[in-house]
Amino acid sequence: MGLLDLARGALRGTTADYLGGPVDAYNTAIGLLAPEASGNIYAATIRQALPEPIQTGTSDWWAQKMGLPQGQGMMYETGRMIAPSPRGLLTAARNVPIQELITYHGTPHRFPATEANPLGEFDASKIGSGEGAQAYGHGIYLAENPETAINYSKEIPYKDFQKKVSEVYSQYNSPDEAVAALKEAGLSDAQMQVMKALEKDDWLGFDYPHQALRAALKEPQNFDLSSETKSALQEMSSVYKVDLPDEMIDRMLDWDKPLSEQPAVFKELMKITDLTGTAGFLAKSPEKTTFGKLYNALKNQNSQSDVSEYFRKGGIPGIKYLDQGSRNAGKGTRNFVVFPGEEKKVKILKRD
Repeated sequence: MGLLDLARGALRGTTADYLGGPVDAYNTAIGLLAPEASGNIYAATIRQALPEPIQTGTSDWWAQKMGLPQGQGMMYETGRMIAPSPRGLLTAARNVPIQELITYHGTPHRFPATEANPLGEFDASKIGSGEGAQAYGHGIYLAENPETAINYSKEIPYKDFQKKVSEVYSQYNSPDEAVAALKEAGLSDAQMQVMKALEKDDWLGFDYPHQALRAALKEPQNFDLSSETKSALQEMSSVYKVDLPDEMIDRMLDWDKPLSEQPAVFKELMKITDLTGTAGFLAKSPEKTTFGKLYNALKNQNSQSDVSEYFRKGGIPGIKYLDQGSRNAGKGTRNFVVFPGEEKKVKILKRD
């Protein structure tokens, strides 16, 4: 507390003595001005601090009000002068920074460190190297529910990884003969480490390497994995904790909502170069047509990357939609698609 705060408090206290004022009403409301018998902890604290009555003149009225011996209202007077005003509390509340939404990203990759972030940054040029489906638009996918990202970090590596391993080993009589050929099949260094570790683990007792791989990825708790295999599996996929700014979320278009209910920024889209079919599609029935239908219609006539860039130029940073576990209920946690060109606005906070 500075001298300026004390001066303001003293002014409030002095004014209240003559005008009755809002300070006393405020302090009464929070329980500061109440009899000790009613459980007023402030009054009890004053009694403990000043066991002997002290004559302090005009402050005695407050002592009587609080059920204390004469003179002990002095402590209340002091507290009343330095207590924050309601206006001060509201100002402080307005100045509290709004916490950004924490989201999660599951991936089979580990991002290389950059000068700006030792945990790495999103690279839009790598879009499609994960699951590749891009079912809700072309961009970087983030999940509000961490379990969604964790599942992706396990499922995405398995689908392509298992397929490649199965194809390679079907060409050889012995699993061990095919290890060298795996690298040529396009496996990453991290995936190769998994296969070499499983080879040392005698393929966990399975006849085929892709069976061992499935077991290690899907049911690791049911098998006696070596520390080397466990370590290799951890290096193969990552779950990133990501800070997604609220202002981006507010400007994202909702996949399931009709166009008529979308943010006003949607109107700005008509000011930029139109994509084939957009104007006609909007003219049909914007109160019934969802953004998802519009996006898919445009995707049928243009590349997904062009459609995303079209909306991004219109001031829209991405798409939001309810995740699979929430869609039936119509509410719950969401997934987000950040369009290429906007990825630098999100920040990676942690990697597991």
